[in-house]
Amino acid sequence: MKNASLKTKYVVVFLGAAMVSYALIFAFIYARTMRYEMSNLQHFLDNSMEQAKNFVESETKMVAYASDTLYYNRDVYLVLEGCVNETDRDPGQEYRYWSDISDFMKSLETGSIINVCIYAPDNYTYKDTSRNFLSLERLDPVFMEQMEGKGERAVWSAPYDFTMPLTGEEKRVVSLTRRVVQQDDYSKTFCVEQVSLPVAPINEILEKADSTERGCVYLVNQDNKLIGSSRRSMADNMDLDFFMEESGDGEDGWREVSKEKEIYMMNRMELENTGWTMAAVVPLRELRTKSRRVCDGLIWGLLPIMGAATCIIYFFAGSFSDRIKKLSFQMSHWRDQDVVQEVSTDPDDEVGKLGREYKEMRREIDELIQQKYESGIAIKDAELKALQAQINPHFLYNTLDLINWEAMERDAPEIGELVQMLARYYKSVLRKGFDTVSLRHEIEHIVTYVKIQNFRFDGRIHLTVEIPEELMDKKMLKLTLQPIVENSISHGISADEEGEESITVRARVEEEDLIIEVEDDGKGMTKEQLENILKVDENNSHYAVFNIHDRIRLKYGEGYGLRYESTVGKGTTVTIRIKTQP
Repeated sequence: MKNASLKTKYVVVFLGAAMVSYALIFAFIYARTMRYEMSNLQHFLDNSMEQAKNFVESETKMVAYASDTLYYNRDVYLVLEGCVNETDRDPGQEYRYWSDISDFMKSLETGSIINVCIYAPDNYTYKDTSRNFLSLERLDPVFMEQMEGKGERAVWSAPYDFTMPLTGEEKRVVSLTRRVVQQDDYSKTFCVEQVSLPVAPINEILEKADSTERGCVYLVNQDNKLIGSSRRSMADNMDLDFFMEESGDGEDGWREVSKEKEIYMMNRMELENTGWTMAAVVPLRELRTKSRRVCDGLIWGLLPIMGAATCIIYFFAGSFSDRIKKLSFQMSHWRDQDVVQEVSTDPDDEVGKLGREYKEMRREIDELIQQKYESGIAIKDAELKALQAQINPHFLYNTLDLINWEAMERDAPEIGELVQMLARYYKSVLRKGFDTVSLRHEIEHIVTYVKIQNFRFDGRIHLTVEIPEELMDKKMLKLTLQPIVENSISHGISADEEGEESITVRARVEEEDLIIEVEDDGKGMTKEQLENILKVDENNSHYAVFNIHDRIRLKYGEGYGLRYESTVGKGTTVTIRIKTQP
């Protein structure tokens, strides 16, 4: 590298710095995108689980509603009361009660509810005659054990295989079972009410909620018994007790769980009024794999950009070294007049500065050779410009004076008067050495200007000055009022149309400021014109007005300047605010 060319050294250094930058950018983007995609996947799973949770809750609420409706139905007690008390029963009345209650229970079998059943005493006439009335002896003892000590509260069962009465069809169900006790002896069972819900629809909704490839969304009851899952084979092999214990006691939200050298992400949601828990278990490597796919796509998309950036770096490194080589060649051959190879000095960097210093050195050497000649030319040119600066105003005044005499000779006094006013006007405009003038001088200037314009408009412009004498000597910037009056005339009246225009100039002192108002009764301006009057762009025709506004703000500060108010068809008022000066 020591003897390598300057271009090679630049390319190596620049590309090395670029590669380090690329690596840092890639690492930053990769890490941020991984976190973002992981969060997105978890958020998507959360939404899916929330939807599944809402579905299961709605189903269980329907079951609870059916159970409560059956429990509070008085006709059930009327049907079974005779069986319990062993009183004389009317067969006809008993049949009618049985028929009505059977129809009522069938009406509760809506949605996913597949069976509403009453387990009646053994001496009930119509037991086992329909799938809605079964003998109490046919009730699985497990249900009686679950209801032990629960009084008349409804209890959810673990999933079990249920054989549909009469049809013999088997279905996997969970049931909400309630023990109804005798009113005169709470230790004795009056009957048992049971509402069954199939597990298949729950499995289907859990499968839809699971968007993973190797994860599982499952539902367990209060005893951690599996109710349903998105992948039955995986759920059967899972240690549900372990995962539920590791996920925390009733705490929702994602957390890491380690088992057998595998890290899982787990979330849980508690279902209302059932004691059930919905959980999602996803291997962390699957979430990372999905996130990595997105990151890899992003990185591959950035590679062409980085390649283009590398080409640009190579180009600029070569361009930079070429400029130095050209400068070195120029400096070593500066005496050779045949060498014409100028170095660009436009960039404001070290090479450009070195090139400018070199060119300045050569220019000083050339100036020493021709100093006397060039100095003489510069002096003569300065004298000529000074003479022109003196002649031009006098030439204008002398020409106007000549026109005036010619007008008088030819008996044209109006032309003579116009020329005299024009001469006074330009004397005020071309007056040198004064940036500020009195308000009186400005008023005289616009009076002269309006008189000149009235020759064009046949006296249709009426200027009124309402200014107290004590304010006439106040100082203000020169040529402030004339452009405003000119704008009022040019936008308020047309030489080709009939009509007159009145312009009124007022002045007052407000606190320590001088307020001057120029009001006209011309055509006025639209809202759009009013918004753009003090703005300047390439199409703006109000540059003079903006220039006044800008001069005043530069002179007195941001709180000063022009303010326009206008109504279409009524006229315009311009308020000028400047600092009071004696």
